[in-house]
Amino acid sequence: MKTLVTILLSFLFLISNPQQNKYEQAMMNALENLNQAKTGDDFLNAANTFERISLNEKNEWLPLYYAAFSYIVITYALPNNSQKGTYLEKAQNFLDKAFKIEPDESELYALQAFLYPAGITVDPIARGAEYMGKMNKALEKAIKLNPNNPRSYYLRAITTLNMPQQFGGGATAAKPIFEQAKEKFDKFQPATAISPNWGKAQNEEELKKLLANK
Repeated sequence: MKTLVTILLSFLFLISNPQQNKYEQAMMNALENLNQAKTGDDFLNAANTFERISLNEKNEWLPLYYAAFSYIVITYALPNNSQKGTYLEKAQNFLDKAFKIEPDESELYALQAFLYPAGITVDPIARGAEYMGKMNKALEKAIKLNPNNPRSYYLRAITTLNMPQQFGGGATAAKPIFEQAKEKFDKFQPATAISPNWGKAQNEEELKKLLANK
């Protein structure tokens, strides 16, 4: 009887929310492709898919978020700085649109912080100090809006790890931040099946390296 009731309720939800169900299914399919992406072309295809979804779902910030994420990831594998700049401009454009929909979303500020280091690689001398300051402000905002968002701590840890020791960086300084991020990841539950949920495996891999080199 309980199973029958559950099936009926699910059916009623589907027929009463066909547009929402169509959106979520499109997002799930796009996320599956994103999770399997390995090459720059794969991520470019993912970005294009999320952009198409965003054009149909103008009040949803998640398609814009994932389009921006895909473009940012592409830049870390590109040797051509001018091409990096083009993709980062696209990523920032999607982020700006997402901020207009959800101006107080922690995940958007964390993703903004993820974008800035990629921007530094385009022109380290001209952008280094400015973008590091912007990244730190974005992370502070992300943590303030949601102290339990693990991606903010992971990004702070990886940045600290790659920062020169004379500026407060290095493995010793980064390790406790990776550990803090791990605690956050272990407790984190995404709000929905299509909400951001990346970073845990990367954080654990970095922490494993630090522990091995202790």
